[in-house]
Amino acid sequence: MQPLALEQLIGQQIDLMRPQSERRQIQLQAELQPARIEADALLLGQAIANLLDNAIDFSPAGGQIELQGRVLATGDYQLTILDQGPGIPDYAQTRLFERFYSLPRPHTGKSTGLGLSLVREVVERHQGSIALHNRPDGQSGACAELR
Repeated sequence: MQPLALEQLIGQQIDLMRPQSERRQIQLQAELQPARIEADALLLGQAIANLLDNAIDFSPAGGQIELQGRVLATGDYQLTILDQGPGIPDYAQTRLFERFYSLPRPHTGKSTGLGLSLVREVVERHQGSIALHNRPDGQSGACAELR
């Protein structure tokens, strides 16, 4: 664990995922408040990359992914990732973080089912939480909330 600027770590992961999103003409838009935290940059960066990878995989070509990072009144930092994909089927809601559980991706088939399991483990090691649900604003897509 080391002190790091969280918005910079998130920005680095966005930059790493940009070629993948550009191939599918998906825009990544970020609005990130600055925050300093104690974290394992490698592990937390991988968790953020996994969430972005899922958002890109499930988004339609020409879509947009929004990343919002803000400091909450509790002092926690919340990163919200909103995509425009098909959303999460009801039957999958309780299984998303199970190891080896995977939903078919519209363009690439199924994954290993390890990404969200890793995200949950990394976030818990940082005394945080992760939630994944359908967008609350009535639009199609998923919403990942990492604290």
